[in-house]
Formats: sequence, C-alpha cells, structure tokens
Amino acid sequence: GGFNCFKREVLEAIDVDRIQSTGYTFQIELKLRAWRKGFRVCEIPVIFTERAEGESKMSKRIVREAVWRVWQLRLMDLFGRL
Repeated sequence: GGFNCFKREVLEAIDVDRIQSTGYTFQIELKLRAWRKGFRVCEIPVIFTERAEGESKMSKRIVREAVWRVWQLRLMDLFGRL
C-alpha cells in the first residue's frame, strides 16, 4: 500500500498489458517487472494509522490470494516466464 510513483520511461518499458495481477498484488508485479527491466526500485515507508471507524476491506480471501500470487510471481521469475 501507500503511494507509488513511476517515471514515464519505466511504464513505457514495461508491457503493462502483460500484468495479470489485480488488487493488492498489481503493485507488487509492477515493481517486480520494473526491477527485472533494470530500473531501481525504492520504497519510502508510509505510516498508516489504525482505522477509527468502519471495517477493513482486507479479508482472509484477499490475504490468501496475495500470498499465492506472490509465490506464483516468484516461480515465474525463477523459470524465466515473467
């Protein structure tokens, strides 16, 4: 989560149409593809405060999907299919 900023050249170098991830893992795949293309990836931490009202959108299904997709991306990267 947090704020993401990409230079135009990074987004032009990545075939964004090939990104299969959705939701939370979209950002992870985008950063991985940028890094694999040789671009420097830097994260600046953002401090989140606890929600004062309402309920989190984060469900167990979303967490499972994110964990599975990260492993899937890792395997694709290892076998050169990213």
